[in-house]
Amino acid sequence: MYKVLILGGTSEGVALAKKLSEDPILIPITSLAGRTRGPKIVQGLLRQGGFGGVKGLVEYLISEEIFAVFDATHPFASQITKNAISACKSAKVPLVRLTREPWVAETGDDWDNVESIAQAAKSIPVGARVFVTTGRQELEPYFKRNDIWTLVRVIDMPSKQLELGKGKFIAGRGPFSVEEEVDLMGAYRVDLLVSKNSGGQSSYGKIVAARRLGLPVIMVRPPELNLEIIIYYSLREASEWLRGYIN
Repeated sequence: MYKVLILGGTSEGVALAKKLSEDPILIPITSLAGRTRGPKIVQGLLRQGGFGGVKGLVEYLISEEIFAVFDATHPFASQITKNAISACKSAKVPLVRLTREPWVAETGDDWDNVESIAQAAKSIPVGARVFVTTGRQELEPYFKRNDIWTLVRVIDMPSKQLELGKGKFIAGRGPFSVEEEVDLMGAYRVDLLVSKNSGGQSSYGKIVAARRLGLPVIMVRPPELNLEIIIYYSLREASEWLRGYIN
C-alpha cells in the first residue's frame, strides 16, 4: 500500500482523491488548511489543519511514510507550495503540482489585469458598485474605500463583524451557474467585478456572467513562483505520473 498526501482545497484535489481511492494499492490522504467550516467531502482519508511550517511537514512525511505528495492547493496559495517544495526535498519524497491553466480573456471581455489585491482595490473607480470575489483573507484594502459600494462573497460569514464601509457580505459555496451569477449581479446592480485569475471551471461562471452583462473585470494575476517543480494541468497526467513512479 502506498500513502499519497494531497495538499487540497480545490476541486482538482477532490477529483484526484476520488481517482486515487479507486486504486486498491493507494491510500490518498487529503490535507485541508481548515480555514472554512464544512469542508468539501473527499474520498480517502482527511486531515485538517496546518503542519506547523516546513519542519512539521517534514516530520509528517517521514512519520506517516508518505510515498508521494500532490500539491493541489489554490493557485494563489504560494506559501504552501514553497513549504511543500522545501519539505519534500528534505524528506526525499517526490512532489508534483496539480493546478489549473489561468483564464484567458475572450471576445467581449473587458479586463484590467493587476498584480495584487491592493492594486485591485486602488483601481476601483469612485462610486462603483463592485462585486468582490477574492476571498475573506485579504479584505482590508477594500475596507479603506468609503467611496464605493462593495458586495463581498465569502464561503463562511465572518465570525466577528468586519468594518465594511458601504456594502454587504453574502455567504455561498460554489460552483455557481452563469445564470445564478447574472441574477446576483443584476439584483445588487453590480457594475464591476473583482476576481483572482484562479483558472478552472468551478468559478468561471462569474466571468461569463460579467461578459454577458458587459461589465468590466479587475483581474488579479496569479503569483509567479518560478520554482523547480513538476506541474500537470490534468487529472489524467497526474495519475499517470504516479502510476509510472510506482512501476
